[in-house]
Amino acid sequence: MPNGNGHARPLLPQRQIRYLTPQELTRLRQHAEARALQAREKRTVGPVRAWALLDTLLSSGLRASEAAALRVGDCLLGYGQASLVVRQGKGSKSREVFIPDALKRHLKGFLAWKEARGEDVSDEAQLFTGKRGPLTRHGVWRAIKGLLAAVGLDPRYAVHSLRHTYATALYRASGRDLEIIQEQLGHASIKTTTIYARVTKEDKLRAANALAKAYQDAQRKGQSGAKWPKRAPASAGAVSAIVANP
Repeated sequence: MPNGNGHARPLLPQRQIRYLTPQELTRLRQHAEARALQAREKRTVGPVRAWALLDTLLSSGLRASEAAALRVGDCLLGYGQASLVVRQGKGSKSREVFIPDALKRHLKGFLAWKEARGEDVSDEAQLFTGKRGPLTRHGVWRAIKGLLAAVGLDPRYAVHSLRHTYATALYRASGRDLEIIQEQLGHASIKTTTIYARVTKEDKLRAANALAKAYQDAQRKGQSGAKWPKRAPASAGAVSAIVANP
């Protein structure tokens, strides 16, 4: 498109997002859960809290500041409920984020563990705490960076990479439904959410292999001009299985 001087405007580079591969996600989750189980046996607290925090981030897509601000009463875990209430997200907006059953069970167990330790689990009590009190945004960052480093993942990954990982998995599981992603992530504009609609590297490889197979099948049948294989969209409910077991 020309600018005011009649010259074409240079194309802006597309924003790149970093998200974990299914293999990296599995390594990270298995490591964090194993450390938490060992910590329970040794009666230490850090790894138990870190695993609950990691699972929450990966299964809800919350921002670091939103996770740090969670209170016990924000966890709606009763019969027929499975969600987290973000009181003040970006732009001071509140929203309800639906979570998979696996995270619901984890958080109920986490709260029972906190109560057994004598910690405050009243509605206004902070969900995630550290050695010096309520966990801060920086505390979330430090805990997640420690887990990422422990399994040797790319040092460029950060807490926000977990949000991108969640959103990418949810986008695929929902049948490419951007409105679901927008509501879960709390984006004010759908334009922000379209970053997840770009074709990922895994999608490219999957599509290239599918096309090659289609051509091979057509050749065996003596046909030509094989059609691009169709892909049935996954149901929105499949996200819990993808996030928990990539």
